Amino acid sequence: MSYLKAPPTLRILIVTPSIPYPPNWGFGIRVFQIVRQLSQRHSVSVLCYANEGDDDKVAALAEVCHSVHTVTSPLPDSRSKRTAQLLSLLRRSSFQTASVRTSAMQLRATELVSSEKFDLVQFESSQMSWLELPTGLPSIVDEHNIEYELLQRMYQTERSPFRKLYNWGEFRKFRREERASWHRADGCAVTSDREGAILAGFEPHQLIHVAPNGVDITFFTGDDEAVDDNSIVFTGLLSYRPNIDAVTFFTKQVLPLIVRRRPNVVFSIVGLGAPSEVTRLAGPNVRFVGEVPDVRPAVRSAGAFVVPLRMGSGTRLKILEGLSMGKGMVSTTLGCEGIAVRDGQHLLVADDPAAFAEAVLSLLDDRQLAARLGREGRALVEQSYSWLSIVDGLERFHERVLDARR
Repeated sequence: MSYLKAPPTLRILIVTPSIPYPPNWGFGIRVFQIVRQLSQRHSVSVLCYANEGDDDKVAALAEVCHSVHTVTSPLPDSRSKRTAQLLSLLRRSSFQTASVRTSAMQLRATELVSSEKFDLVQFESSQMSWLELPTGLPSIVDEHNIEYELLQRMYQTERSPFRKLYNWGEFRKFRREERASWHRADGCAVTSDREGAILAGFEPHQLIHVAPNGVDITFFTGDDEAVDDNSIVFTGLLSYRPNIDAVTFFTKQVLPLIVRRRPNVVFSIVGLGAPSEVTRLAGPNVRFVGEVPDVRPAVRSAGAFVVPLRMGSGTRLKILEGLSMGKGMVSTTLGCEGIAVRDGQHLLVADDPAAFAEAVLSLLDDRQLAARLGREGRALVEQSYSWLSIVDGLERFHERVLDARR
């Protein structure tokens, strides 16, 4: 399946494991914005996996770029995925790579690069960089996370014996595969200086560029809508393990401490893809909202926006969205890692349940504090985190990589 559009400058192929449309989860937002911004000046094609019934999504994505090419997704349903993960414990290669590695994708990629004569290929995540390209075709790996670091943190945080075993095995296998992808590439983009330093430690001669996650500052704005001082909100992709852990941790360990002082407080969980372990959290003080067409109303009306993440890597777009909307926020240290925020200036940072609860209560009790943090947060994203300036920097990095190959 292919959809076509307009003429060129550089011919760029973006390879991604899923359709970044609609852009309503972190990974998809980053890919969509990169495709959209680069397409203002270049001929950008996208190669990705897709499912039956995704034609409307593909067509919508094709509206913002030159062409979209799809391969039938190999990703299994949840039961088959668990079986595949269990079997992967016996294999040398990681499930991270095996789950997206297919001969159909290799064949489609080979056909495309032979017929289109691309100047550059950008892999969205190291999981997709297994694809073999013709000698001489420059490639960049855009690392949304250092994935093996995420797996290591999941291993360290998980309590389930099977999940601990699985994440430990994946961490060890994918660490080898991810570092190999850095070595093969002509350049690597990361989302923070911290991750750039990690990568440079293993590939000191590699071209590295920090392209932070960004936010659409014209879309994510605050307004004068009434704020409910008894409302707390979390937003995110709820099938993503770090988000599942975050809402479970908050509901079971933090929220009871808040309820003691504010018995009418309600914690709203907003996002798509929730498994039963998330929906079961609903109760007198917990409202499961699920998928919504627009997260902004839920965020605007909340007295506090929380990011209680205990595992993850990269940087969190939900932090940038909350800052852009001028919300009073509480995050763990890991939740706001890699973003140039300061505790007490742009948001509040707390890690243990008691400290997190106190920080949330301080926002609910003190609207002036929440407003001051919101103003500072909005100023920060306006200065440093607009997608336009971020992709401008990525574009200059593309030229640098191409110059190094000439």
